Amino acid sequence: MGNTLFLSSVFRQLNTASHRAVVDSSYLERNRSEPKSLAAQINERFSAYAIPLANAFRPGWETSLSRLTEIIDHLTIPVVVVGVGVQAGVGRVESIPSSVRDAATRFVEAVLDHSASVGVRGELTASFLHSCGFSSEEITVIGCPSLFNNPGDLQVMRRVSKILPDDPIAINMAPSAFSANLRVFNSMLRRYPNMIYVAQQFEELEMLLWGTDWTTKYPGLPLHTDHHMYEEDRIRFFLDPIRWAEFMRTRLFAFGSRIHGNIAAISAGTPALVIAHDSRVSEIANYHRIPTIPSARDLDDSIVDTLYELADYSEFNKQHPENFARYTQFLEANGLAHIYQPGQANPGYDKLLSEVDFPSGVGVVEAHLNFGGRELLRKLAWLRQGMGEDKKRWVGGYMPAFRPSGK
Repeated sequence: MGNTLFLSSVFRQLNTASHRAVVDSSYLERNRSEPKSLAAQINERFSAYAIPLANAFRPGWETSLSRLTEIIDHLTIPVVVVGVGVQAGVGRVESIPSSVRDAATRFVEAVLDHSASVGVRGELTASFLHSCGFSSEEITVIGCPSLFNNPGDLQVMRRVSKILPDDPIAINMAPSAFSANLRVFNSMLRRYPNMIYVAQQFEELEMLLWGTDWTTKYPGLPLHTDHHMYEEDRIRFFLDPIRWAEFMRTRLFAFGSRIHGNIAAISAGTPALVIAHDSRVSEIANYHRIPTIPSARDLDDSIVDTLYELADYSEFNKQHPENFARYTQFLEANGLAHIYQPGQANPGYDKLLSEVDFPSGVGVVEAHLNFGGRELLRKLAWLRQGMGEDKKRWVGGYMPAFRPSGK
């Protein structure tokens, strides 16, 4: 769900007084229609095609990247990549497979035929693309768009001098970042009873709704129904950025290894500390001057006190206006109007969002059922057959409204 933060941010920033943004719902890279025909319809309907991406330069995504490249090759309108990252494992661009390098090179070449430069998440991705032969003028580091939902004045401040055991805290995690120190991790969870784990994987949502384990590979983590965090209803999954941000404003501190789990807090003004366990996380954190540590391996069960002391946002606050200016300059250099330009604000969109009754964060459904209700839930979960089967059931399922024909 971290992707919803930067996707919704770019949509809001480009949905201006003079231009209407339309979401393609990943239709182009999933559709198998003839790319030339699709591109012709897009050329006819739209004035620009903006592409916000995550770590798209990675093994396993070459097919989608190549599909986008096919479409772009046939477009005549501007094409702007508003943020893309590389997944380099240990952080060395030399380790990236040739298949990823080739797909990324073709993609960037196609984009540069339609734009002034490509916006990337951080210096590691810029270094990767330089090694592919692209110049500094063709690559612009812009960070994460989800931190630019305010007009350059975002400031993150600590509201208390010290975190107390009963204080409201949020934690996020990629399992590998915490599995090496499970005893300390669970001691910490019990020491802070108002700590809520904010889940972001769809498998975790399935666990909350159906009472089925995501995995038992990490028995000490709240990823299965026997964990005390599940039993105590201390897990939340947010279906949209609005409620996510509202919740993070109620927290005094957040930490963990998911970069957008922490950005959700930062963008709401709540200090967070990132456990930068891989290059995807560290390059964004480094660019924005977000406080980080490389590992939670050596910390004891007073980890929260230690991390809160390290969550110094003076460098972030100092750097943010410059990063914001660089981001908006990138949009303008590529011909994209944005809401921070004079006369381009779109208060009607924000008003519309404020009137929508978005659902609250999903908790443990089973926690609010009696014995009979829990037994019924388990029978329904058995009949359902799991999320994998859900994905195969297209009849009656949700399909995105976007179609290039506009009908």
